[in-house]
Amino acid sequence: MEIDIPLWLPRPEGMSAVARIYYTGEALFLRISASEKNILARFDGLLDMVCRDSCLEFFFCPHAEDDRYFNFEFNPLGAMYLGFGRDRCSSVRQIREDYRTMFSVDPFRFDGGWGINFSIPASFINLYIPSFSLRSGLIMRGNFYKCGDETKAPHYLAWNPVVSKKPDFHRPESFGTMILV
Repeated sequence: MEIDIPLWLPRPEGMSAVARIYYTGEALFLRISASEKNILARFDGLLDMVCRDSCLEFFFCPHAEDDRYFNFEFNPLGAMYLGFGRDRCSSVRQIREDYRTMFSVDPFRFDGGWGINFSIPASFINLYIPSFSLRSGLIMRGNFYKCGDETKAPHYLAWNPVVSKKPDFHRPESFGTMILV
């Protein structure tokens, strides 16, 4: 999926991002990467706001009819912010000291950019949504984002358009449909 819709600010020259997602019965696997000049990577703590660095994000509702969503946010150091809720105000921060192992977090760099590989075990989702199972035909809703609030060239890109006057990715009503095949 191309993360190519600029939101709120012009897209910095040469910036692009792409996401790939696949699954087994046990987990979702994601690879998100970005071509980016002047990569910013400062934060590495459990409580850090990684969206202020160069950041790649995946927000998703595991069941299309349920507005509760997870937001997975990563910076180039592999630091993660994770939340779960219905919107920005009700989202509850999920702090997992074992997140690098649990989600198989693997940041990588390449000439002119960076990316993140990670997985989301179905068993983790089942802690919040007991009826969840990964299977062909499952309809989820979600969005992929590329942002950098405090980078040299602040930016906000999305896979699916977001309707908001100011920067706000916490908009499940703007999520796109994803069907597992």
